[in-house]
Amino acid sequence: MKTESNETYTGRVIFYNKNKGFGGISHPELGDVFLHQSKMGDIYKVAHKNDLVSFEAIPSTRKPGVFEAINVKFLENDNLEVIKEAFVSKVIMKGKVLTMNAGGLLLDVLGIEVFLPKSEVDVYEFNSYSIFLGKELEFKIIGIDERSIIASRKVVLEEEENAAKRLKQENSSSNKMAS
Repeated sequence: MKTESNETYTGRVIFYNKNKGFGGISHPELGDVFLHQSKMGDIYKVAHKNDLVSFEAIPSTRKPGVFEAINVKFLENDNLEVIKEAFVSKVIMKGKVLTMNAGGLLLDVLGIEVFLPKSEVDVYEFNSYSIFLGKELEFKIIGIDERSIIASRKVVLEEEENAAKRLKQENSSSNKMAS
């Protein structure tokens, strides 16, 4: 195994726990490499599963035979590109509600965490948003800031409601003409 820290490797993030600030990178030669938030580059703050990253590796001081990634930099994530394209083209996406916090719901979309604020969950407010846990929801991406992705289900519901109103008006107009 190589132990030089000046060599740059590329690998895919296999998991990342945002709350605890650590994860792992898979590399064919080094095996699973430990990833810690403190060793990530200035721009790369939150890793997502399947991110392709470049990094240097040093032997772990905590666990023999394991490497730790340093100077980790984001290269690409095909699923992130799909989400960015959905944002630009304003298409409806689907995601599963993983958990909730004080501000809203966290969705899993193609292995990437997307935030659905409480104000964007529905056209009505709910006493408890826990009814959405584990459910698949339709939404549109309404914002991307660095690696934070914001969704709105409310936009989809309002569009559906407006389309139903237009259809009702068109049917009402055509019925009046036929009379």
